[in-house]
Amino acid sequence: MLSDRQKLILKAIIEEYVTSNEPVGSKSLTNKPYLDFSSATIRYDMQYLEENGYLEKTHTSSGRIPSQNGYRYYVDHLIIRDDDVTQYFKYVDEILDDKNISKEEALKRMTNFLSELTGYYSLIIGSSNDFAKVMKMEIVPLSDSEAVLLIVTSSGAVQSQKISIPEGYKMDDLLRIIQMFDNAMYDHSIYEIRDILSKEASKPRIRQMVDFRDDILNFMIKGFARFLNCETYESGLSRLFNQPEFQDYQIMQKILKAVDNDTVKVFASNANGLKINIGTENNCDGLENCSTISIPYYIGDNEYGTIAIVGPTRMNYRGVVPLLEYVAKSMTKLYNR
Repeated sequence: MLSDRQKLILKAIIEEYVTSNEPVGSKSLTNKPYLDFSSATIRYDMQYLEENGYLEKTHTSSGRIPSQNGYRYYVDHLIIRDDDVTQYFKYVDEILDDKNISKEEALKRMTNFLSELTGYYSLIIGSSNDFAKVMKMEIVPLSDSEAVLLIVTSSGAVQSQKISIPEGYKMDDLLRIIQMFDNAMYDHSIYEIRDILSKEASKPRIRQMVDFRDDILNFMIKGFARFLNCETYESGLSRLFNQPEFQDYQIMQKILKAVDNDTVKVFASNANGLKINIGTENNCDGLENCSTISIPYYIGDNEYGTIAIVGPTRMNYRGVVPLLEYVAKSMTKLYNR
């Protein structure tokens, strides 16, 4: 349980680090008017926050940076939406109210606007009325080493994916692991699958087949991505790579792979209100160093799309959240005009 003072200090450290990308020391915090405490008191609380997993100490500085747990506590309990972002709402309205451009052009412009304003990768997943539920997954053996995975939904749609069985495994291993996933996903909608896949894949009985599990998980993600056959508009991957956290070539390659194979699209699709995933909460290979914020926009009772932003964990949450909330609320203009 954090005291009010510790909450203030954690909030101040995160918001300064978001701006500066430099470890934050106690001296810089004493200059803030709302932290009218001695340096010794602030140092003590910073030590407490570090020991309890909210802050981390870098090797190159005496200052602290937020941990993933620190960011999570911040977005759950401390975030205050930035009023300054309201000055940009008029540009959202201009795009959505412009009757001289098509819906597709408006979505392209909106995606680019979000990326330009935030400096992050943005995507808008077009509306879909496919609320079909998964009814069955089935394996059709082709040979001792190859099979086809069939995914059947309540709407009658079927997707197939060819699978090669890794050396050292048998067809029975494949059938057993698919049965585990099948039981967990039965009667769940396509848009719930990404969470269920991740939870099931982390269970000990499946982790025993680590390499095989990862192959199957990737195949299923690709298979379910095909059901999300709505248009996707995206912008700003190069802007994302301009962030200092993503200058490492290997990190860039992982993010590119997640984007190229539609993993980002699957995990960003969201029908359940504003959702913030930080770091490893994304449960997605390639996004361990990222935060994703997604929010659905509703067109009708059974139709919605998703707006999402992908950025570093050092994301400007207090600015991005109200911006996405306003865009999502305003999207009905585009479909009602």
